Amino acid sequence: MGLFSPNKDKEAARQAAESETPATPAAPKAKSVPTPKRRDAEAARRERLNPQLSPKEARKRARQDASAERRKQLDAVEKNPGRALMRDWVDSRRNLAEWSMPVLMALLAVVLVITPLYPALVEPATYATWAFMGLVVVDIWMMWRGFKRLAAERIPNEPLKGLLYYGFNRSLSFRRIRIPKPVVKRGEKI
Repeated sequence: MGLFSPNKDKEAARQAAESETPATPAAPKAKSVPTPKRRDAEAARRERLNPQLSPKEARKRARQDASAERRKQLDAVEKNPGRALMRDWVDSRRNLAEWSMPVLMALLAVVLVITPLYPALVEPATYATWAFMGLVVVDIWMMWRGFKRLAAERIPNEPLKGLLYYGFNRSLSFRRIRIPKPVVKRGEKI
């Protein structure tokens, strides 16, 4: 066993080492390039870690990195089943809120441009603005009511916190500029 005789262990280890080493060592390979100076090697290593880019290239790389990071974060957030269902629900409807910005801008132009010429149009333009905003609120309320019913069927255990605001924001934007892109068509059953 070698418990009280350490010499036997040393001898066995030496014999094993001798049998594993080759009889003739291989000749070292010739180098094709000289060893770089220390400062050159350090500079090359620093360049790999933090490349020296021109300001234009640095801005381009920063923009690409930020875009990739935003895309990754957006994908993580948008995988929530409640958000996905709200997204599909809003995209499948015809939303009055989608046209709120152009309509309100037109009404503002009427108030600012035509009113000095025809002061009698101030009151009807103001009422039209408030009426349109009221219709948008009713449309959003109907959208939310329908979504709550759909969510109770499809995802009963998911919290609905924040989804009203998400749906409102999505319905305010034009369909072709929504991110993520709409998957369902208008009028399509989801």
